[in-house]
Amino acid sequence: MGNQGIQIGDVLLKELMIVDAEPFKDKEELFWYISEKFEENGVVSDKVAFKESLDAREKLGPTYMGEYIAIPHGKCKEVIKPGVGFIRCKDSFPYRSCEEEGPVKYIFVLAIVDNQKDNSHLRILATLSGYLAKDEFQELIAGVENYEELLDGIREMEK
Repeated sequence: MGNQGIQIGDVLLKELMIVDAEPFKDKEELFWYISEKFEENGVVSDKVAFKESLDAREKLGPTYMGEYIAIPHGKCKEVIKPGVGFIRCKDSFPYRSCEEEGPVKYIFVLAIVDNQKDNSHLRILATLSGYLAKDEFQELIAGVENYEELLDGIREMEK
């Protein structure tokens, strides 16, 4: 995982870290909510286009990871700057992605620039998936209270 290219800590967005959110009714409600937040914070220029990119990605394969975790991601020309948002819900909600389904409480959402040439988002996804497989990272996201704490934890993992 090393120090090559973009690291999660470099693209984790402070304004898109939401802890103790009310659980969503379903994935559709989550996608509208996060698309609106990404637009409000200047990450995407069009929330509808970004929501559609999240939906399109869902058709390619599951973003439900098990262990109460989902990593939805959207790639479109309306992404102004790449970023990662993190939402932790107070309680889990049902999340269906392709044929995978289960309760979700921790969501990392990636906004990916459409014309990205280096596929750094794939490295970020792989790195994030690797972290999420570790008990210490799951404990971090379960108890983190603010952006700095999450960033410190991620930077510790990136060493």
